[in-house]
Amino acid sequence: MNVLKQTAKQCFNYTLATFALIKLRLQRTPTLLILTYHRILPASAPERATEQPGMALTPESLDAHLRLLRKLGAEFVSLDGWLQSRHKAEALPRLAVAVTFDDGWQDNYQHAFPVLRQHQVPATIFLVSRRVNTPWQFWPERILNILLNHDQELDHPALAWLREFGGTRNLTSDQANGVIENLKQLDDETIEARLEEAESAIPTLRISDQRFLLNKDEMEQMRDSGLIDFGAHTRHHYRLNHLKEAGSLESEICGSLKDLKADGLSPVNIFCYPNGNITAAGEQLVSDNFQAACTTQRGWNTAGVQPHLLSRFSFHDGNGGTNAGFLATLVRPGQ
Repeated sequence: MNVLKQTAKQCFNYTLATFALIKLRLQRTPTLLILTYHRILPASAPERATEQPGMALTPESLDAHLRLLRKLGAEFVSLDGWLQSRHKAEALPRLAVAVTFDDGWQDNYQHAFPVLRQHQVPATIFLVSRRVNTPWQFWPERILNILLNHDQELDHPALAWLREFGGTRNLTSDQANGVIENLKQLDDETIEARLEEAESAIPTLRISDQRFLLNKDEMEQMRDSGLIDFGAHTRHHYRLNHLKEAGSLESEICGSLKDLKADGLSPVNIFCYPNGNITAAGEQLVSDNFQAACTTQRGWNTAGVQPHLLSRFSFHDGNGGTNAGFLATLVRPGQ
């Protein structure tokens, strides 16, 4: 049965990929496709052991995506540049493609930037302003580290809260990712506070001194290349729908803009919603302070798109490891 399901899935993907090829070649109305990536890691990278499904893609696959789109006649543009041309009512490419990266991972510099530079493809990196240039690691990866590498500690009183959300011994990677999904019932600050308490009580839980996020020198090098722009992704990557106080919402959204400007990374014209979570109050603050914003909604953007609700396609090993999977994602039904 599994073989039959796998065969049926492959056939469906190839059908979608064929449809995508036709659509891409026949597209005549000016259209913008926004590609989203998070981490670019070699298949053998040790960081993959504690990374969520849907977060990583190999440099070889990124290279293949860029080569394929260029072969199909796409014109790579900076997202900010396309938006400025649209605002000025200038002629837009038939098929424009903008590349974006979320969170500001160090591997964007180490593994993605060389690929972008080789192809002379511009990109926008959305930075979590109070996390970059620090030894910080996001809470989902810290949770995976506990569940997959230190599950013998799960009986400790400091991890009782994690057990309440399904944290038990001998979980598979998929099961551990399920625990992360369960934890999203909590707000990010609560999760981080509990992790800090657990890591203080059990020092072996702390991840090594490895740096996961971009530092100032790397950001400046990418900016000075003329290929990389930066956008805002809040101050701490807190999901906006979990922020109850107006002051916290303003700090995360407007504060991230102030931080990045203070770091000399201007202009910062575009915002990206963490986890795709949008609230009415947050959307208003974003509209008041940024010229555009990216969501997690899938779709092709036409010249008439609402600039603060831009659609994107997110890629990782699961859907971007082959050209067929990549193309199929561009026309796959659903959100």
